[in-house]
Amino acid sequence: MITTVNIILVICLLLTVIAFVFFSIYFFENRIPLFRDRHFKSQLKNLVLAQRGVSQEAEKERSKLAQKIFSTGNISEQTKILSSELTLPKLLKYGCWRMPPAIFRLSELLISLVAFVIAQTYFNIVIQGLSLLVGPLFMRWLLNLSVDRRFKAFDSDYSPFLLSLIGLLKTGMNSIQAIEAAASGLEETSLVRQQVELMIERLRLGVSEERSIGNFGEDIYHPEIELFVQALLLSKRVGGSLSDTLERLAKQVRRRQYFRHSAVAAVGMQRGSIVIIILILLALQVYLYFVYPEAVIGTFKNPFGFEIWQTSVAVILLAVYWIRQVTKIKV
Repeated sequence: MITTVNIILVICLLLTVIAFVFFSIYFFENRIPLFRDRHFKSQLKNLVLAQRGVSQEAEKERSKLAQKIFSTGNISEQTKILSSELTLPKLLKYGCWRMPPAIFRLSELLISLVAFVIAQTYFNIVIQGLSLLVGPLFMRWLLNLSVDRRFKAFDSDYSPFLLSLIGLLKTGMNSIQAIEAAASGLEETSLVRQQVELMIERLRLGVSEERSIGNFGEDIYHPEIELFVQALLLSKRVGGSLSDTLERLAKQVRRRQYFRHSAVAAVGMQRGSIVIIILILLALQVYLYFVYPEAVIGTFKNPFGFEIWQTSVAVILLAVYWIRQVTKIKV
């Protein structure tokens, strides 16, 4: 039986979980990076001083500082080497969520528990079972949305940046100077420009060129970043025409962008069809309500009819999820 106390309890639980999730995201994404950024330059300067020392103590200090600096953003060379699988820590890094995986899992659990309490109060066992998936689906959707947003922000300026860089390299400009000049032509809010400025800042404060270049775009999920980094590193080590290599890379980036847009357009009809079908069903229910209200209201009052409604909604939700998974194309 639904009482006022149950409704108040459910609302309080829901507000508590929402507040916990947003507080966790705010704290771990904003507070901790600010703390790191405040000490980032001082750590780099201390690294430079340690590099100039000759004692063993200075060498130990330099190693400790280097580990702290290059652990910024939860990145490590070991992570890059171990696997290319998109694990949860990597997704949190690419989404720029400074939230530990344990907090993320706890948020999923709390949201699922609140959804289950609500479903247990109002709905049947089918909806109750699906409510346990609300937490993981919602949190993963938010995280994937953040990763995709950063990917698109980087990808939109990546090709113009490469073309500008190629032109500057062909004029005989040094590679690092050309990168800085090409990035300066982008908007200040450009993610590509921010990554280049971070790389240049590391170089100016004494971090080796190879390490600075290697950490370019380390917190962005983009397949062509590693090719760009390897092209720069190989040109430093063995020489060769960097402009020709980057020109081929720019062509590949543009070709991949074209294929990506084509794939999205190709599956757009399939994704849109399920939405049209749902809208038609809703329109039929609204029409039936105005023509014969008892046919709609009576099903909600009747226990068996309400069970059918809940099962139908569950099947539609599963169909929507299945269509999205089938039409999810990675290019």
